Amino acid sequence: MYLIDANVILEVLYKRERWEESLRFLNAVKRGSVSAYVLHFALHGISAILGRPALVYKFLAEVLSWKGLSVVDLSVDEELAAAEIAERVGLDFDDGLHYYFAKKARVPIVSFDRDFDRTDIRRLEPAQVGAEQ
Repeated sequence: MYLIDANVILEVLYKRERWEESLRFLNAVKRGSVSAYVLHFALHGISAILGRPALVYKFLAEVLSWKGLSVVDLSVDEELAAAEIAERVGLDFDDGLHYYFAKKARVPIVSFDRDFDRTDIRRLEPAQVGAEQ
């Protein structure tokens, strides 16, 4: 089980430098051969970036069809705890939410964000997940 950071999904949506690596990983989640979590907060952030309701609908409908994906809702109390922890470990709020859940669920995060390397959670890049299996 893994936690997916929004930057992995955005890599594919915007065909950035490492989009193919990200797509292979996300397709494994889609098929159910890899199990992963994504924060509802991250999906909301991506939806806000997409902006247009038709694009958001298409994106969310696609993501919700992925067999290996579980969407995680954090309570306001958990967000409060995550904000405190983020301040303590030197992360911004968004990364703090991911850090909080990764610690709570005891899972590595799949992300390109090297800020997580300064923490005590394990960060993998999408290509590394296939190598682990």
